[in-house]
Amino acid sequence: MNRLSGALAAVVLVLAAGCSDPTNTPAQGSPQNVINIYLYQKPKRFSPLDSPSGPDQQVMTLIYDNLLTVDDTYAYAPRLAERWEVDKDRITFHLRRGLNWSDGEPFTSKDVLFTYKLLADAKTGSAMAGKLSGAVFEAPDDTTFVIRPARPNIGFLSLIAGPFAFILPEHVLGEEPVDKIAGNAFFNHPTVGMGPYTFVRYQTDQYVELAANPHYRKPVAIPRIFLKPISSDVATAQLGTGEMDLVQISPTDLQVVKTFKGVTVSAKPSSGFIRLAVDQSDRRFADPRVRRAMLHAIDREALVAKLLAGKGRVQNSSFVTPWALPGTLEEYAYDPAKARSLLAEAGWRAGEKVTLSWVPGQRDRDVAATVVQGALNAVGMTVELEQVQVAELLESFEERTFDLVLYGGGTYAVDPTSSATIISCGTFYPAGANVSNFCDRSLDALTTRADARTDQDQRAELYQEAASKDNAQVPYLWLYSPDTLWATSSRLRGFKPSGDFTAGFWNADEWTLAG
Repeated sequence: MNRLSGALAAVVLVLAAGCSDPTNTPAQGSPQNVINIYLYQKPKRFSPLDSPSGPDQQVMTLIYDNLLTVDDTYAYAPRLAERWEVDKDRITFHLRRGLNWSDGEPFTSKDVLFTYKLLADAKTGSAMAGKLSGAVFEAPDDTTFVIRPARPNIGFLSLIAGPFAFILPEHVLGEEPVDKIAGNAFFNHPTVGMGPYTFVRYQTDQYVELAANPHYRKPVAIPRIFLKPISSDVATAQLGTGEMDLVQISPTDLQVVKTFKGVTVSAKPSSGFIRLAVDQSDRRFADPRVRRAMLHAIDREALVAKLLAGKGRVQNSSFVTPWALPGTLEEYAYDPAKARSLLAEAGWRAGEKVTLSWVPGQRDRDVAATVVQGALNAVGMTVELEQVQVAELLESFEERTFDLVLYGGGTYAVDPTSSATIISCGTFYPAGANVSNFCDRSLDALTTRADARTDQDQRAELYQEAASKDNAQVPYLWLYSPDTLWATSSRLRGFKPSGDFTAGFWNADEWTLAG
């Protein structure tokens, strides 16, 4: 066995000793035909209508497909659409011909039209309804699909590219009433899809089992995949013992993983960031001075240096696309004295209790929650930690029962339009991704004007002005943008690492197993 240290070594010894581990379920079939993948959280269900949830999206990337996705270079890549044209008032997609669903039924533009009408309809509970509001969809023939956005938007593709807007089968779901479709049992057991794999079962809290789709548009080399929602410590330990083939690892485990024989580590800058959503429908957090104070209270440079081992950077904006950022932004340097002063100016009552919620299981987030608690307590807040599961987290978003929520992700690098959706007045959760209920209509006006421009320099100028407003208002407590670290066993070939951990399986149809 490779030499490990500390708690990680203890985990390996427990597993090697054969102690009962409910997550370590043996894969069915020959190990030569199976790969095991780490899921960083427990999945909930598999519906493109639901608010984005990382583990759900990871599974859906394998069992569904979309018109286009974002590849490992943060460029658009064709999926069900082989090409498209973006005009001033429309986007025209040309679909691949001769495709079939995993049950053998023909795939046509009618399925795409059916899906997009569901995604745009708030009555379905769709989290994309805000993004697609007012858009018109057309399917003039079986291999053509047209979107006419409600307003000119040159960045519209970034709103629908994978891992979002997965296409659903009309022949399976088409008879379901719109206002009832969100609760359809199909989304717990999605037996029909267009992805490289078909859903077999979800053994609750243990594994998701997938099998190669025999009707996929090209042969799929790996017959079976097991995705396991276990802690990052256990996943890394199983990587070392050869039980796991693909793991998103913590930066603090990097040096240990480098000692594993036959394991390759690759890193990519993240397309998103780790943040704290602050419920701005709560009057206590409505004053931007309170939010600025909280940023000054947290030593974010230390988080990157110690928690990420330098594998990341401090974030100071909701925008990620490099050309959308101005040369300078307020950095909100670590300054507890300034934090106390700002809280006093805003009338914060010392000792006011605040709850910080997060989904446990990822080492950096688990530790970050504790660090943030200590930092905010030190400047006059009383922060209580609350571990929740994904379903509870999403419920707290919808019912506005949270104070602070630590979470992360996002596919924001390809175009700043995708970032605008998390701060827009028109995309409050659950109709969109604006969890904080932040609203600045002057900022919305800037992004709307920017998206109507086709000239890149003009777009950049307007988005940089928007980023400056965003930076001053602090709609979220931006913590850091971590590098995404992937570790693969020597058995798995063809994996192309993405900086977006929710889209890490974007090219699974190209994966092979070593002989």
